[in-house]
Amino acid sequence: MNAPRAGRDGDGALLPREMYAALEEYTYLNQASLGLVPRPAIEAMTRFLEDVGQYGNVRLSDDDEARVLDGVRQAAATLFDAPPGSIAVLAGASEGLGQLAAALASGLRSDAPEVVLVTTDFPSVTYPWLAATGRSHVTPPVLRWVVDEPGSDLTDGLIAAVNERTGVVCVSAVQYSTGTRIDVAAVARAAHMVGARVVVDVTQLAGAAPVSMRDWGVDALVCSGYKWLSAHGGVALAALDAELAELVPPVVGWMGAEDPFDFTATDLRLASGARRYELSTMSYASAVGLQRSIDLLSSAGIPALADHSRLLAHELVDLVAPSGWYPFRRAGDPAASHHIVSLRHPRASGPDVQTALARDHLVFTSSRVGGIRVSLHGYNTSDDLHALARALTRVT
Repeated sequence: MNAPRAGRDGDGALLPREMYAALEEYTYLNQASLGLVPRPAIEAMTRFLEDVGQYGNVRLSDDDEARVLDGVRQAAATLFDAPPGSIAVLAGASEGLGQLAAALASGLRSDAPEVVLVTTDFPSVTYPWLAATGRSHVTPPVLRWVVDEPGSDLTDGLIAAVNERTGVVCVSAVQYSTGTRIDVAAVARAAHMVGARVVVDVTQLAGAAPVSMRDWGVDALVCSGYKWLSAHGGVALAALDAELAELVPPVVGWMGAEDPFDFTATDLRLASGARRYELSTMSYASAVGLQRSIDLLSSAGIPALADHSRLLAHELVDLVAPSGWYPFRRAGDPAASHHIVSLRHPRASGPDVQTALARDHLVFTSSRVGGIRVSLHGYNTSDDLHALARALTRVT
């Protein structure tokens, strides 16, 4: 049975395709890797660069710089359904995940040293904890690993791993390689019942489907800016609960001060809330672009974007099945995200197929953990899926 076509515009796209130059020539199904940045965000970045790069403090005073991230903090608070004071603007998700791991590792209790992780999660989630095991802590972390397998529910696996000895659960809301999505609220409830903290990377979810720190009840969210949030590199976001937001961060920078331009070097007065985790002068142009991109995504409607990808995902699975490709998780599986579909084939090599798709057919995907990862964003249409399906029949 044919799946319904996604989109509400004449070309089937939810986000106007003319905002993305690559789509004039290529089939781009790779937002989960290096996300396309829409023209209005690039224009906002360019204006900022021209102003500040050519005019410096003539166009960006100290007072202006102290407030330059206020707009993106407010946009992030709305996007994450989180209090404005919980938001920190960072230079990268690895920075936030590393800061949180260092802070939480130093406070692990001797009777709760375990940290629950997923074996195939993105390394930025796991590496800080692997590093922490080799450092001198009063209570060294003990890592407890959970496997993401197509025949099992990852949420159930995470909850089963939580016990009285659990101190932290650190996991991605959507697994970058397989598209497996966890029930974040259920994991948080299980962890909090034993007094454990929950840190969630929403890099592969925010901007593609709804995120709610309030409903989930997690302790911290971290998100990269250059994937589904459609910004340039050099900017990321964190949302921290009240207790984490009032800790002294493991690494402190001058922009984390209550008044960054006070410059009193002998007195540490940190900002109240998560802003104290902000370190230094960063890529303000990327932050300006991120704010514009969040505005565009919010205007399209995050639930509408999620529904768009759901329709495309079902159509994709139907189109590629005749050539022997199948998803890591079936499209109707509650643990399957729809904006990331990992396609597998019993005989094909993922890296070889990815290379052939790009070289011979101008179709861009990613090869991740043995499969072809297909990203379905608001600018994608049924025509993109047909282009991929035709190409797969020729390269398989």
